[in-house]
Amino acid sequence: MNAPSPINDPSAFASAAGEIRTAYLAQNRIAIGPPGDPQEFSREYERFRRLLPERTPLRVLDIGCGTGAWSVHWVARGCKVSGVDFDPDFIARALRREGLAGTSLFEAIVADATQLPRSIGEFDVVTLNSLLEHVPDWRAAVNEAVRMLAPGGVLLLHTSNRYHPFQGEVNHFPFYPWLPGPVRDRVLAWIMKHRRDLVNYTDYPAVNWFSYPQLSRVLREMNLEVYDRLDLMDPARMTGLRAALRWMAPAHGRRARGKFFFYLASPTVSLYARRPQV
Repeated sequence: MNAPSPINDPSAFASAAGEIRTAYLAQNRIAIGPPGDPQEFSREYERFRRLLPERTPLRVLDIGCGTGAWSVHWVARGCKVSGVDFDPDFIARALRREGLAGTSLFEAIVADATQLPRSIGEFDVVTLNSLLEHVPDWRAAVNEAVRMLAPGGVLLLHTSNRYHPFQGEVNHFPFYPWLPGPVRDRVLAWIMKHRRDLVNYTDYPAVNWFSYPQLSRVLREMNLEVYDRLDLMDPARMTGLRAALRWMAPAHGRRARGKFFFYLASPTVSLYARRPQV
């Protein structure tokens, strides 16, 4: 029997060694892990804030937390955060990160996103930020994330958009998501063998590409209320050049307009799904 490919075998990632692993930890932007842009986080928070349950402190599960680049912003807001990643090196770095080290508001867990420990409880917010594209069994990861939602809890999901021509998963390769699947697989196999730098030396490059309708349907089938960024647009906050897009925002009971064009232009699929209160 052939040995499993590192692209499809999670156990290979944490045990990877040698020059590739060293290069990965030294150069990969997730491994280096500077804090996420606080202004970007604040803008995002304002989008979904009205969906959040009125509980204090909020309990947040950051699945695929990496080195805690986004966990740190939740902690700064006084939330109790459980960061999960299956790479022990990432977890060790998260525990040393300024803003996370030594605080009782953050706990770090080494675990697979498709098999989360049942003992960690339930959460008001569960995040899947730039993870599903890297997980071969992405449906299992979604199932686990939804299982962890408390009544009234919100799932924040950000992943690759197959319709957007420019992406950050494969460097210097515009229109990569538009390639037919078999061609894309052959290109990726060549990259993994000859040009690991194009995927920042990771053993887990993006293998999945999604659309808004596809993932929205999956989440609705799990009995969640699903919103995209257009649904959550606040015209009053759209100033400057963005004011020209106010016609797209929902208003007076009218649904958001121009979603097709938004789905083409959005670099990521960003969805916000809420579990109804029991």
